[in-house]
Amino acid sequence: MPTEEWWTTYFDPRGILAALGVDDTVGDLLDVGCGYGTFLIPAATMISGTAIGVDIDPEMIAACRRKIAERQLANVVLLTGDVASPEAAQALAPYRGRIDYVTLFNILHAEEPVTLLRRVAALLTPSGRVGVIHWKREDTPRGPSMEIRPTPEQIAGWAAAAGLAQEAYTELPPYHFGLVLRRSA
Repeated sequence: MPTEEWWTTYFDPRGILAALGVDDTVGDLLDVGCGYGTFLIPAATMISGTAIGVDIDPEMIAACRRKIAERQLANVVLLTGDVASPEAAQALAPYRGRIDYVTLFNILHAEEPVTLLRRVAALLTPSGRVGVIHWKREDTPRGPSMEIRPTPEQIAGWAAAAGLAQEAYTELPPYHFGLVLRRSA
């Protein structure tokens, strides 16, 4: 992970969240791989429920915890762990079927993207959505190698295999694209 100052130059978090439909109609939101809280902290101020951040790196959780305290946010819950692990699944069990929105930002180059999508889909309310952003397959100052960067079409295929349908696609200049996925009927 680059320094936070450098990382935040790549994004307009509030703008991206709004473009992907995050607003006060969203109750509980799960940010998978919350990192520095780049999206988690703004999301907590945009939604009407609880913002849940999960990250595998305890240092990222500590950074989020400091920001939450500084901003006196009462609607944020932090969990350390891999969302695919049994421990995280147990910690997220109380939220199963309560999550209105899951963010998967810059992480679907993982080894098992369909499994990850299935796990988060199982947490969603019947009308729940998943917001995805990823680096475009072009020269960018950061991001995973080109070989493992998914295309929007790949993500839509993985989503379909996980019981999710693509609802929207959006360009997120200069380096990203975004998808909104919804549970399939």
